[in-house]
Amino acid sequence: MDNKKAEDYLRNLEKPVPPMPEQKEVLKVTLMNARKSSIIGLILVALPAILISLFVIQHLFNLDPIFTKWIDRSASSFPNNVKAILFFFFLVGFPLIAIVINILSISYFRYDKIKKEFDITIKVRWWNILITIVGAALASFYTLHLLADSLLGDR
Repeated sequence: MDNKKAEDYLRNLEKPVPPMPEQKEVLKVTLMNARKSSIIGLILVALPAILISLFVIQHLFNLDPIFTKWIDRSASSFPNNVKAILFFFFLVGFPLIAIVINILSISYFRYDKIKKEFDITIKVRWWNILITIVGAALASFYTLHLLADSLLGDR
C-alpha cells in the first residue's frame, strides 16, 4: 500500500513552473526607426558628398567654379571664420549626425534589473550600415584634409 500511496502522490503533484520576469524588471529600448533614419542619413551624407565631388571634379579638370562660387572668399558677406565653421559643420557635422542616427536605429538596448546586465544588440540592416560607413569616410576625409592642410601649410 505504501507504494500505491507514493505513486498517487507523485501523479497528483503539480509540475513546477519557472517564474516569469516582471515587465518592470526588464527594459528593452529601440531608439529610432531604421527606415526613417536611413532616409535622413542618406540625405545628410549625400549633400556633403555632392559638394566634395564637385570640388574634386573642378580641380581634376581645371574647371571654373560655377557651382561652388558661393564658397569663394570674396563672394559671401560672412566673415571667413563664420564661413569656415558653417562649412565644417556641413562637411563633418552632417555625416556625424547621420552616423549617430543610423547606429541608434540598428541598436537595441536591454537592461535586466534582476541580473544587473546591460545587453546591446545590433540588427544587420545593410543600408544603415552602409550609410554609417560612408558618413564616417566623408567626415574623416575632410577632417584629415584639414589636418594635412594645417600641418603642411600653403606650399
